[in-house]
Amino acid sequence: MPIYTGGKLENTIKKAELGIDVSNLSLEESKQSVKLKATKAYYSILQYRNLVQVDKESVDKLQEHLQNVTAQYNAGTVAKLDILTSQVNLVNAQQSLVTAQNNYDVAVSTFNNIVGLPTDTVVDVQEELKYEKYALVLPDCIDYALQHRPESVSDDIAVKQADAAIAAAKAGNMPQVSLTASDTLDGNDPFKKDVTDQWGVGLSASWNLFDNNVTKAQVKQAEAAKRKAEEVTAQQKETIQLDVRSAYLTMVAAEKNIQTTKTAVEQAQEAYKIAQVRYSSGVGTNVDVLDEQVALTTAQTNYIQALYDYNTGKASLDNAMGVPVDLDASQYVLNQAAK
Repeated sequence: MPIYTGGKLENTIKKAELGIDVSNLSLEESKQSVKLKATKAYYSILQYRNLVQVDKESVDKLQEHLQNVTAQYNAGTVAKLDILTSQVNLVNAQQSLVTAQNNYDVAVSTFNNIVGLPTDTVVDVQEELKYEKYALVLPDCIDYALQHRPESVSDDIAVKQADAAIAAAKAGNMPQVSLTASDTLDGNDPFKKDVTDQWGVGLSASWNLFDNNVTKAQVKQAEAAKRKAEEVTAQQKETIQLDVRSAYLTMVAAEKNIQTTKTAVEQAQEAYKIAQVRYSSGVGTNVDVLDEQVALTTAQTNYIQALYDYNTGKASLDNAMGVPVDLDASQYVLNQAAK
């Protein structure tokens, strides 16, 4: 039984305990990654569901317009070219609707796969894509990330592990003291009456005064590993700041697009109504109506895309900041230190 090892045994145990902390933080990092994938897949369902609705409305508008064109053609006020052009646009819109529906079905299957459900599970999502202002500013997000990202905390622990490894290596220069005990059974007939039972207790000590610089080399190796861990930690913190900054700016860009695309939708709706009225009055052309319909569908699609980008951007920012799923990295370290 070792009594004194110069700190080798204690620091080896400490390094192993810190390794458990790293594993727990790595598990939390994996959970955060799964959460991000599930969140993006969830918003994809909302996005494609809305796009399906946009394409349905487009098909309905074009069918209604085709009926209007047909009626005017029968009355002899427009050319047959208007009917043909309207029919082509209607077919294209119907194809877009089929594609949108297929994309929605794929999004549902993908979501089911990520969350562990059978891929053919019917998902009835009641929520709508919406805009909710993000409360934090960029400096606050960066500060939070440096304290809570599991990778950042793990790297800090890795430096502590390196310190423990250095201390354990330096123990080679210290004396080693151990307590020994033995119990010996001896005799010609084992387990019979002539068996002699001998036991002893002793204290042994050793001090390796010369080891051909092996201990010195091990200490240098451990110190080099610490410098490497410190460099990795510094680089990781820079990467975390870049991740947060990129995610935040992407979210802000999507936020700006929400307002501009929303305005574009309102303007496109008004322009489409005007084109319809002008065409019905014989002032406008069929091309005007069809162009405005395409512009309206494009504006609605862009608005939905902006909402999707903003919501997934918030999810990406939360992931870049290390927002906890099951384990708050910062609080976890404090709890471990208090033990």
